[in-house]
Amino acid sequence: MADGELTAREAERGVWDVIVVGTGMGGGTLGYSLARSGRRVLFVEKGRSTLPGAPGTIRASMPEVAERVACRSAETYYAALTRSGRSTDEVEDISARSPRRFVPFLGSGTGGSSSLYGMVCERFFARDFAPRQHFRNPGDSTVPEAWPVTYDEMRPWYAAAEKLLGVRGEPDPLRPEAADAGLPAAPPFSAENQPLVDYLAGRGLHPYHLPMACDYTEECSTCQSYLCSQSCKNDAGRNCVLPAVTDHGAHLLPECRVVRLEADRTKVTQVICESPSGTLALKAEVVVLAAGALVTPVLLLNSRSADWPRGLANGSDLVGRNLMRHLVDMVEIWPQPDVRMMGANKEIGLNDFYFWEGQKYGTVQSFGSMPPLEIMTSTPGWRARALRLMNPVVRRGYERFFNGGLVLAAIMEDLPYLDNRVLQSDRPDVDGRQRLRLQYRLHPNEIDRRAVFLRQLKEVLEPFRKITLRGAEDNKAVAHVCGTCRFGDDPASSVLDRHNRAHEVENLYVVDSSFFPSSAGLNPSLTIAANALRVAAHVDQAHFAT
Repeated sequence: MADGELTAREAERGVWDVIVVGTGMGGGTLGYSLARSGRRVLFVEKGRSTLPGAPGTIRASMPEVAERVACRSAETYYAALTRSGRSTDEVEDISARSPRRFVPFLGSGTGGSSSLYGMVCERFFARDFAPRQHFRNPGDSTVPEAWPVTYDEMRPWYAAAEKLLGVRGEPDPLRPEAADAGLPAAPPFSAENQPLVDYLAGRGLHPYHLPMACDYTEECSTCQSYLCSQSCKNDAGRNCVLPAVTDHGAHLLPECRVVRLEADRTKVTQVICESPSGTLALKAEVVVLAAGALVTPVLLLNSRSADWPRGLANGSDLVGRNLMRHLVDMVEIWPQPDVRMMGANKEIGLNDFYFWEGQKYGTVQSFGSMPPLEIMTSTPGWRARALRLMNPVVRRGYERFFNGGLVLAAIMEDLPYLDNRVLQSDRPDVDGRQRLRLQYRLHPNEIDRRAVFLRQLKEVLEPFRKITLRGAEDNKAVAHVCGTCRFGDDPASSVLDRHNRAHEVENLYVVDSSFFPSSAGLNPSLTIAANALRVAAHVDQAHFAT
């Protein structure tokens, strides 16, 4: 057992100041901050420990590539996902007439999804904190006039999160409010990327080097979608959970799934978990949920009781509602027809269409290269079996046609709606795999803005060979899911207060992306981390100051 890890019964006997459910960007950061302050912190993580040195961990590539044959049966596939820091939970998408089930590409293990992320860590625009005014016709969206906190309130926490995560990059010329960040420089643009940067600048646009939580060690591949095999990637596991446990006395209880919270009318009294040792009842002065914007609301809905008939902290009936996930479309281009992208290329950011002609759209950034074909051929099911039978000549043609380009991600802000939501599953959990239901549809506002956004991007990229990989309609794209327990000043229209404490439960906080009242149009990681540091300072003062 690694340092800081507990057995289930040791955790149950412990006396904890704070139990943090989930070790992703929100939970890991908050737990680290409170542990540094001397608080007795217990991290409860449903996945395995994937901290450095954890045996059996799959690193340096995705499991579908590292263990192609093993991934062809369901049992060995899920085992490989677990060892890769990936979730095995199942989502049932009930949006269409014929529901479909899928395993979302999310993290599960120390660091959560941050252990798999592409390391882009940038601040929101100041105007993102007053969102509604930037949409001409928000329709029946619940997007608020303003967040309960401002950019200026977040500014010092952004700076602290950037330092904690070792963010490097170049100032966005269209974001003067972040010019004082003073980030260390990232490496120069690669030879493959520089021609596109020069072209965009020549068009009068404003490309910049994405701020990345990356140390860029020798031969760094800016790994995305899998665990780093070196020491490049700065994430919640490496930068927060590990030092919290090894240096500041926190403890980690891995492979332990929280199933519900027990509470009286005013506070959480017990955290009920399932571990390989059986059912546990954990207790703490403060309970923090950071299980992700899909699972956190389900935990609250699962915590129904006579005191909480609609679910814990759900007097507003907003738990699980206002689901957002960003609308992401990929465009693969070949800036130099005879040059194939082979190295690290997640470098370019472009925000010229973030606020454009009185309307708000989103960001464009280099995503990396196309994933290998093994992602589709090395999984269970008939589709993968059919692809494995593909004629080798056809396969080589596919790879020549699709590979070697630079993939750009057009990330557009989606608005919150009451009918877009996550719900409890009506199917029981089996084999330790949680199940939940998701309902999400595009509304007229998103359909219209997306058409304009893609049209403008294609016009900019007109000189290049390109393939548009439209993905925004696919509800499997939940990497940036947020909004399902929004914060606000009015208990009737929000679940949490401005300090991320549940309006109705005095010792319950939520610090994953569930708290977002709007999704903005940028990667959420840095805002989650900065907010977690802000909330940790409040928790320390409000509950433990003497």
